[in-house]
Amino acid sequence: MSNISNESNVSNGPLRDNWSDFYNAVEHRPPHDTLLRALARFDGGPERQRFAIDLGCGSGRDTREMLRRGWQVLAIDREAEGLTRLMARVPAEQHDRLQTRAAAFEDLQTLPPCDFVNASFSLPFCTPAYFETLWAMIVAAIQPRGRFAGTFFGPHDGWANEPMMTFHTQAQVEGLLVPFKVEQLLEEDRDGSTALGNAKHWHTFQVVAFKPARP
Repeated sequence: MSNISNESNVSNGPLRDNWSDFYNAVEHRPPHDTLLRALARFDGGPERQRFAIDLGCGSGRDTREMLRRGWQVLAIDREAEGLTRLMARVPAEQHDRLQTRAAAFEDLQTLPPCDFVNASFSLPFCTPAYFETLWAMIVAAIQPRGRFAGTFFGPHDGWANEPMMTFHTQAQVEGLLVPFKVEQLLEEDRDGSTALGNAKHWHTFQVVAFKPARP
């Protein structure tokens, strides 16, 4: 079982303002498990450069891994500081494969066609009123034989009463994944801690899903 306190892109609360402390806390942490599992499933595919979108990329722990493996990446986050830190840590020879965009989920009108959408611990921070629109954009952007990897928060999560966050039951997650073949759906419902060491109950659904080719 993964240690969620070492995985998450969040710290001591959903409306945290002190991003610098959070970025410092996670700076040297490895890529998220769901990302690594999804990337492993692309291994052995066609020899071509693939394009990924990293939604809610933070300071780029997942983006950097994709760049290291030769991917082209569009990294999106609402916090400009995270994107600045990402660019500072990406080797110069990889800059031509990286695009960044500072935008909240609610500001996104469309996403470009891609092979992979990664959303590690970020989608719950989309407001409920906009989540359906965001998810439809994600599904439309992922091309046949592409993948989604990410995490949904469940109703037992310690932040489940936050009105500006989005939470899903397992049945609701399964409904969202109908366009995909599910390769991993792992539920964790346990006490843990945040990136800054604060106690928190985590209820998550960690997902890797494949979009089949059209008939």
